[in-house]
Amino acid sequence: MRAELILFLVLSLAAPAFAAYESGPVGPYNVSFDMNTTMEYRVIVEAPSSGVTSIGVNFVRYNLTIDSVDYFAWLILTRYEEPMVANISANEYIVYNALLDAGGDKPNLYQYLIDGKPGVVGNFRFERQFLGQGQYQEGDLVVAAIYSPDAKVYEDGVYRGKTDCRVISTFPKEIITYLLYTLHVEVPKEEGASIEPDNLSPPINQSSFTNQS
Repeated sequence: MRAELILFLVLSLAAPAFAAYESGPVGPYNVSFDMNTTMEYRVIVEAPSSGVTSIGVNFVRYNLTIDSVDYFAWLILTRYEEPMVANISANEYIVYNALLDAGGDKPNLYQYLIDGKPGVVGNFRFERQFLGQGQYQEGDLVVAAIYSPDAKVYEDGVYRGKTDCRVISTFPKEIITYLLYTLHVEVPKEEGASIEPDNLSPPINQSSFTNQS
C-alpha cells in the first residue's frame, strides 16, 4: 500500500501543471493551439457561412469559439474565392477597425509573427465601468489579431492570401498571448506553399478538439 501511494504521488507531481492543447479540423483546415491554462472552457466549431465582400469576392467563413464563464475568444477563418491583399497595412486596417467596433477608443497595434507569418495584433482596455451594456468592466482587455496562413508574394510584388485568420479575445493577456504564440493553421496542400515578403520585421517571434482543464 505504501509503495502504491508513493507511486501515485510521483505520478501526480510529474503531471503537467497546464493541459490545454487543442487540435482538430475547422472546415478544410486543421487548427491547433495551446491555451496554457487550467481554466475550464469549451471549444465549439460552428457551421460555416458564406458571403460576398464589398468588392464582389465570394467567401466561406469557418468559426471556432472558445468559451469560458468569464471570457471568450473567436477564431475566424475566411476562405476567399481569389487571393486578397494580406500585407501589414491591410491587416492593420482590419484590426484597428475591429477594435473600434468592439468599443476601443485608441487601440494599440503591433506587428507580430503568428504561425511563422507576418501578422498584426491590437488591443485596448476599457476605461469606464460597465461598458457594453454590462458585458465589460473597467480594465477588461480586448485583443484582436490577423494573419494569412497561405499568403505569398505574387508576380506583381503584392503579398496576398486566399485565407485570413482573425482572432478576437477577452481572455487575460497571458492566455491569449500563448494562444497566438502556438497557433497553427494547416491549409489544404495545394495552397500551402508560400514565399515570405521582404522588409517585414515582426518583433517576436496538435486530434479532434478536446476540452481540457
